[in-house]
Amino acid sequence: MITALTLALFQFVQTTHPSVSDCGQMALFPKGQPEVLAALKGTSVDAKIQGFGARVTLVQTFHNPSQSAVEAVYTFPLPHDAAVDRMRIQVGSRIIEGELKRREDARAIYDAAKNAGQTAALLDQETDNVFTQSIANLTPGADVKVEISYVQLLKYENGQFEFDFPMVVGPRYMGASTPHPDKISPVYAPKGTRSGADIDLHVNLDAGAPIQSLTSVLHKVEVRRDGDGSAQVSLSKHDEIPNRDFILRYAVATDSVQSAFLTHYEPERGGFFTMILLPPKAPTAQQVAPKELVFVMDQSGSQQGFPLEKSKELTLKLIDQMGPNDTFNVLGFSDNVTSLWPETRPNTAENRRIASDFVRKMQVTGGTELQKAVVAALSPTPDPKRLRYVVFNTDGFVGQEKEILDDIKMYRGNSRMFVFGIGNGVNRSLVDAMSTEGCGDSEVVTLAERADSAVERFARRSRNPILTHLTVSGTGLADILPSPLPDVLSDKPIVVYGRYDQPGTGEIQLNGIYEGKPWQKTLKVNLSGKNDDADPLMRLWARRQITNLERNDYLTQLRGESTERLKDRVTQVALKYGIMSSYTSFVAVEKRVVNIGGKQRTVRVPVDMTEGVNLAPASQASVNLSFGASLSAAAPQGAAGGGVNGRNIAVPGVTRRIRLAKSAATGSIAGSLAEKEVTPTDSFTAKTDAQVRNATGVIRVQIGLKNLSPAILSKLQSMGFKLDAKLDDLKVVLGTLDTKHLKEIAALEEVRMILSDKEG
Repeated sequence: MITALTLALFQFVQTTHPSVSDCGQMALFPKGQPEVLAALKGTSVDAKIQGFGARVTLVQTFHNPSQSAVEAVYTFPLPHDAAVDRMRIQVGSRIIEGELKRREDARAIYDAAKNAGQTAALLDQETDNVFTQSIANLTPGADVKVEISYVQLLKYENGQFEFDFPMVVGPRYMGASTPHPDKISPVYAPKGTRSGADIDLHVNLDAGAPIQSLTSVLHKVEVRRDGDGSAQVSLSKHDEIPNRDFILRYAVATDSVQSAFLTHYEPERGGFFTMILLPPKAPTAQQVAPKELVFVMDQSGSQQGFPLEKSKELTLKLIDQMGPNDTFNVLGFSDNVTSLWPETRPNTAENRRIASDFVRKMQVTGGTELQKAVVAALSPTPDPKRLRYVVFNTDGFVGQEKEILDDIKMYRGNSRMFVFGIGNGVNRSLVDAMSTEGCGDSEVVTLAERADSAVERFARRSRNPILTHLTVSGTGLADILPSPLPDVLSDKPIVVYGRYDQPGTGEIQLNGIYEGKPWQKTLKVNLSGKNDDADPLMRLWARRQITNLERNDYLTQLRGESTERLKDRVTQVALKYGIMSSYTSFVAVEKRVVNIGGKQRTVRVPVDMTEGVNLAPASQASVNLSFGASLSAAAPQGAAGGGVNGRNIAVPGVTRRIRLAKSAATGSIAGSLAEKEVTPTDSFTAKTDAQVRNATGVIRVQIGLKNLSPAILSKLQSMGFKLDAKLDDLKVVLGTLDTKHLKEIAALEEVRMILSDKEG
């Protein structure tokens, strides 16, 4: 029986391509760019899985095959939910432990060692799942090993666990707002060659219950069973090309998986807990509410070939499984967004035929303007009689992730967003984050899998949610995450992280809606005072806290707070609890000088292109559709993107209802409410947007006021408005209210407008 989670302890154990003929050669980039050198010999990965958790250690071996000292720079992925808590290097027989520092301090230490001729390593986190490893003073013929370790929780649904290890950073389409695009853009080995780096991976699996099935989705593996509930899994090829994710799925009997409440306590930092609670059984079959379905397909250059065909297969099956009372539309995006129809249409045989024809004729061209597609799919006024489901198919290969998530928060209203990651090495960080912000779910569909099972799971998740409007509270507990809790759409556990100051007993109360009725579960818990070996629980809480802070950066900007405050808060959490973040880095320095004078060339380590991705510029494409306009477009040279053939639609500007403008000179934030005339005859309609008027229950709103006097704030609160934030310069308040008070509040003379912000 799985009654507890035990995490194994750490043990040491689109740019122009250069012409690289073999792994030992170098070639110059265009003038001013770093050289390219196949300085990574290989990576070995050791994963220890126990219960719901995993401790993963990887060792990167760098080697300099050239005749002079170099600085090697390598861009690589790690899981976006991983808590990276250790780095060290081995130079010869010497081991140097990495120290976690503020990012700028770590860089200063590294640069000083680099200039002094000392071997040094710097590990930076660029995004949730993209990291940069720099090795200074790698001398001719020398080897340096870098060891990195992290902890994470496994995915679980309906008796099946999934362990993922990403192996390559896919090519990103860089929009104008992408910060530091060079930081998330590795150098790719030219087509027809390989980087020269190999990967070896081993998984020590202790499932805690009899393993009923075990499958490696994209790699051939060797499996040795050590008993009913344990196995050793290794790649069959020890020189495997690291160009696709490693995905291991294994199933155990559902009745053998139990909920767990796990604790860790340290006198200096207090106690930490992780609760993994299995949800109640899915509701019995009821009449399924009609849906408004918007299918959005990525047609960028990275989807060329097999990815687009897989996306078509998935969308065609999703269209076929719609309910009789559903309405639907199909959108495609590349440089622009194309819509099959101006608005959703009924699910009829003729409309399905037209839509299927539209999908089958789609081609790729242009850039990946995912942000435009998000706004186009979410901004139209929803059907008040149906819940809107926006279904994205994409690999997530874009740079401006934050802006995309902000727009989902702004435009979602009551819609749910489901995201299918299409490919063998998708950007899981963005795919998962889009579904989280969209109050939906996500799933990766690899090129090796049939779409049927993914379609079946989508139908199950969208039919009748298990639990909605979840809240959690407790006595003796603090900093409970995530906040807010996501809805439970399938048989996935509710995972809650938190802290406690003093050992003893506590109580956790969960409230939500189940089968349309209030649901409550109260748990008496033991808050242990033992300082045991479960310190990964502390790291997992800290990782979640950092994610929570960064995701709430949207509200930070709306409040007019400095981004420096966010940086300071994230840095404090990361340093206190010993994990990496975008603002903290690991640095390790060998004391000996190995390169007198510190003269060296900076080289980029090439990586293999993600399997299934072909970035050859799409040829000029033209198709004349009977239901749409003829479109002809050529992909720009070197574009990591694609396009659409069909009816172009006007996409609302990617601006906020509360518009934020960052001054290039000062970085200050200013804003102004969109002007709106208010007619006295119908103040409710004039002062509210469609999302507010069509909403029910408790919702998040932005209220524009004529002034922020204590009297009006008190009046709003007396009408049930709960204040979250106040923007003095804009005369705007943000918070939640019950829609039954909307007309009463809109009638107030001091209220200028009420706009949807985010569902509560």
